[in-house]
Amino acid sequence: MENVTRGLPEGPARRAARIAQVGARYGFGYVFGRRFLLGRRRRDVGRFGTRLRFALEELGPTFVELGHVLSTRRDVLPPDVTAELERASVPVAPVPFAEVRALLERELGNTLERLFMKFGEAPVRAGVLTQAYRAVLPGEHPALVVVRRPGVRGDLLAMRPVADVVRRRVSRRNGEGLPLDPVTTVGEFAAYATQRRDMFFAAQTARRLREFEGFPLRVPDVYRRYSTARCVTLEAPAEAEPLGTEGYGEVSGALVRLAVVEGIFFADLAPERFVLGDGEIWLSDPTEASALDPERLRGVAEVLAAVRRGDVDGVVRALPLAGCTVPRDARVLQRELRDVLGSLGGPLWSEHSLAEIRARGLEAARRGKAVLPTEIAHLFDSLVKAEQLRKVGTYEEQNATEVAAEAAGELVSRFRDPRYVAARTARRLAQGDTYAEYPRQIHNLLNELKDGEVEVVFRHRGLDELISKVDILANRLVFALLIAALILGSSLLGIFSESGVRFLGVSIFGLLGFVIAALLGLALLVGIVRSGRL
Repeated sequence: MENVTRGLPEGPARRAARIAQVGARYGFGYVFGRRFLLGRRRRDVGRFGTRLRFALEELGPTFVELGHVLSTRRDVLPPDVTAELERASVPVAPVPFAEVRALLERELGNTLERLFMKFGEAPVRAGVLTQAYRAVLPGEHPALVVVRRPGVRGDLLAMRPVADVVRRRVSRRNGEGLPLDPVTTVGEFAAYATQRRDMFFAAQTARRLREFEGFPLRVPDVYRRYSTARCVTLEAPAEAEPLGTEGYGEVSGALVRLAVVEGIFFADLAPERFVLGDGEIWLSDPTEASALDPERLRGVAEVLAAVRRGDVDGVVRALPLAGCTVPRDARVLQRELRDVLGSLGGPLWSEHSLAEIRARGLEAARRGKAVLPTEIAHLFDSLVKAEQLRKVGTYEEQNATEVAAEAAGELVSRFRDPRYVAARTARRLAQGDTYAEYPRQIHNLLNELKDGEVEVVFRHRGLDELISKVDILANRLVFALLIAALILGSSLLGIFSESGVRFLGVSIFGLLGFVIAALLGLALLVGIVRSGRL
């Protein structure tokens, strides 16, 4: 009898069961045990990343993309695991044209033949989340149509119950948890993938890029009548050619500056997104973009300003402004950051690549127990991918690190501009909710003062260490004075004492005082030598 369920779409429950089956096949049948915890058993860590990569590759492109997103979290995950996840790859088969046709006709409310004069059935770019097709609109206007890939939402729904089971079982059996919370990670990945697939946001990003003065790439206009949340139709050059090797350097510099100065970055920088047409370099496919919140970008500017000064304490204080989580005891983090700034700074700072700077910086954050927000990790990953575009071309005028440094200076100058500071202050003062909590806060403070519950504590950074050094110095001075007093007293007893027991013509009490003073002086000398401050 024919299996009538073979052609039916796979639901989230069946996909979740398939995730469990694939995980068991690659050694995660005991995933809810102790060996699932990273770093719990050293001999398992080296194999964990490889087995996880194989499992994600078998599950398909959406799970491989999850692995790529996890590989950006070098501030939390060990380097060997992130290196394996970064290597994950799987061929992305184009979505059948019949499904693309059905999606476009449903979204745009007409047949494909009436909407377009021509429409290429073979995609010019097939990504994990979107696909792009060349088309011709009425009036002989060339266009690029980008559509969502179907099936991604089902994968995202299937990840949620699996993540919930993993979190509950691991917490119950081990009590320590994982480096990243599975449910939170899957939720962040779902939101990230949804934003990348949101064509309204892509159209908004394209319009925003067109307004930037000095942006060297040509950004296409959006045909609104042919665009929805699931598909977007973009302007395209009349004659498009693949970008030559000499153009990728300019593309790389433009994307690095865009990410640092404006906080706009792209997750997928496939070469097919850039073409040469009408004598200009086109960013022909500006979809799958992300943007940092302005306040978070201001925090990044403060961090970069402290890095430029070489102020490690300033970096630690500015990290929370960028959304980072910093431990209460930041001494380890300060030491790691000091080592990174010392090794990457100096006259040869531009010799280091952005990939090396990211790796060293995030490793310092991991050792210092600092956790970055997901958007910042994605931004760093996009910078590294933009740098890798230079390897396609032969652009040698300026490396990506120098471009990023200049862009960082421009970003810091913008947020330090008095006009910006004044405008930001005016906006905050104009918001009514700024003052809404003041009466309640003052009332609570007065009640605490009345009840004697207010405790004022002054803490000066570095003052404890200074006090400790002053105590050591004072103790040594007192010790030295005691030794001097013993020597003087013993000398007086030896000279003026006419009675009592004598040894070799010297008073026994004077000799005993000299011996004690010598021993105490020797102890003081040993302590000073051991401290290294002789």
